[in-house]
Amino acid sequence: MRTLAYFVVDPNVSTGQESLGRRTRAFDSFCATKGHTNHGVFAEHARDAHRPRYAEMLTFIKQSRVAYLVVVPSVGHLGATVREQVGRVLELDSLQCQVVCDDPVTPDPLQSALKTLPAASSNPRRERIMEGMRAKASKGLGLGKPPYGYRVDVEGVLRPVPAEAEVVRRIYRMYLSDGLGVRTIAKRLNDDGVRTRRGQDWSMVTVRDILRNSAYIGTYRRFGLRIPGSYEAVVSNDEYRRAQERMRSRTPARKHAKAEPFLLAGLLYCGHCGRKMMGVTRHQTWRRRDGQRTRGDYRYYQCQSRINRDDCDYRTMRAEEIEESVAERLRGLAPEIGAKLALGAGDAVATASPEAGHVEARLRALDRRYVDLVRRAANGAMTVQQLRLQVRDVEAERAQLERRIEVPSLPAHALDFEGHVRERLNGGWAGLGPTARRDLVHALVERVTVKDGAVDVTLRR
Repeated sequence: MRTLAYFVVDPNVSTGQESLGRRTRAFDSFCATKGHTNHGVFAEHARDAHRPRYAEMLTFIKQSRVAYLVVVPSVGHLGATVREQVGRVLELDSLQCQVVCDDPVTPDPLQSALKTLPAASSNPRRERIMEGMRAKASKGLGLGKPPYGYRVDVEGVLRPVPAEAEVVRRIYRMYLSDGLGVRTIAKRLNDDGVRTRRGQDWSMVTVRDILRNSAYIGTYRRFGLRIPGSYEAVVSNDEYRRAQERMRSRTPARKHAKAEPFLLAGLLYCGHCGRKMMGVTRHQTWRRRDGQRTRGDYRYYQCQSRINRDDCDYRTMRAEEIEESVAERLRGLAPEIGAKLALGAGDAVATASPEAGHVEARLRALDRRYVDLVRRAANGAMTVQQLRLQVRDVEAERAQLERRIEVPSLPAHALDFEGHVRERLNGGWAGLGPTARRDLVHALVERVTVKDGAVDVTLRR
């Protein structure tokens, strides 16, 4: 397997376990023992807090357009905190790369990250269970919920479920032979009455996860182990390889400029189905009559139901139009906003006191949920792809809550609250940058609902 090494070394250390030479030799030995091919070493200097070599490795992977096994001496080389460590594991997974620790006891980086938490090493019963699971994994036996298309028999071996396995093959046929996209495939399955194992509709995420899951070629992955040919395959190696190549070709590596934040991210809801609306940017390139190529960027909001399952009839709305509608609505609500701020003038800002306490409690709850999600993925109860989606939602909510604590810049000592709000939303609006506009709106607004072009704004209490 194509393999890369990433580790952090102290440039002042020339000998010992932490030296560059020692780490490089350990990686060469790992490749020789496992039968992998060395495709490069990215050694980070401990003093480089911005991790330039990690960024170079990401660029190398994107430009190569192939998957790699990324080997680290321990998960601590990926970051100082569990969030940093897990975040980089998920980032590499999004590039079709697997991370493994050069540690015979705990090769799985998620399990290794959990060991750094106090509660992870203080439960002997949990450790005994994990040792038993690792022993089963070394034999290629099923752990946790099997992937769609398989069941675990009485001997612990994964066996195909005929009806589900045929759906998996159909998904690969539609993707490879018919050239359909994941959203269209999900719609076809739903229209034909095919349901997931839990009886739910298919979404582009569930279809994409099946196309990315190497379990369907009989390759067992658990606790950092990779055992090809462990059980009966549902699709061929060639089909799986072509599916990965097509997915990579449809998401080419690009140099992205820093994206402008969406003003209503996390606040906007569809009035038809009640789900959140997401900000989407589309890039279009065309050739003019004079032969010159022109590029246009289009920003709009679209309902998550429509994005994932194509089951919401509500159409998209241009971001500029709906954001201006919300700003205009806030201008009309300036007296009410001013009154709310005036009532809180004795506090540090409108979000202080009980509001801040509520936000801090929710942040602690998100930390617990984050660790629980990582633990479930480490135990095989969910895939890394599923973990990435769940963590994305947790981090989005965390960012929104942190803005509620830090953002408010409206001065509580101002005498004319209404006039101040009017100034920020009228004459001062044009002078605010995209981030400042977003922060102002998030400081004032709890929720925005749009239905049939009508915008309803709910202010924060």
